[in-house]
Amino acid sequence: MIAMDLRGHGLSGHRDSYAYADYADDLLSLIDELGLDRVAVAGHSLGGYVALLAATRSDRIGSVLALDVKSDWTDADAELAERFLGASQRMEPDRETLVARLARTLQRVTLASDELEVLAARSIEPVESGWRLRWDRRVLATHPVDPFAFLSEVRCIAHVMAGSESDVMPPESARRFATAVPGAILEPIEGAGHHVELEAPERVAARILELVA
Repeated sequence: MIAMDLRGHGLSGHRDSYAYADYADDLLSLIDELGLDRVAVAGHSLGGYVALLAATRSDRIGSVLALDVKSDWTDADAELAERFLGASQRMEPDRETLVARLARTLQRVTLASDELEVLAARSIEPVESGWRLRWDRRVLATHPVDPFAFLSEVRCIAHVMAGSESDVMPPESARRFATAVPGAILEPIEGAGHHVELEAPERVAARILELVA
């Protein structure tokens, strides 16, 4: 299993461009560099969208598990994108402040201290004046997108999982999204929010194992 941090996220470096096509290029480049063939790709939120987009451009992606993918573009999204143009992370004098902030962003999920530390190790970095979150805030300055423009071109096996209480992919959006992908299976996760991979890890792990079998 290979865990990939998209550009501007986790341990990957910052870039000048965060177009969806750039993310897809990065994924396909990694597959090529590792010499992989007919891989299964699981992606949460943006990662699921990128995996499906990449699957329309390469038959080396044999299946995709898309977890709670955003499937609309609203005025609020446009305002957020405008606000994050040229944005940078705020420094904090102590690491604990950022660990606590990271925990709050997970909302409905409560991680054990060792689990939270694994996430923090990939999300927080030391700088000369203290600590800051690693991810590039400019990743949120995205261009308007029609998420349904390419979904009909997906030809690989596709499985969509969505939290029934997600504010990112609510039930009706999940149904529309899955219906737009030929042959896709939709699996609602009752009681889960956006972070289905953390709220229902056993279900997600089981689906991944099925796709790679």
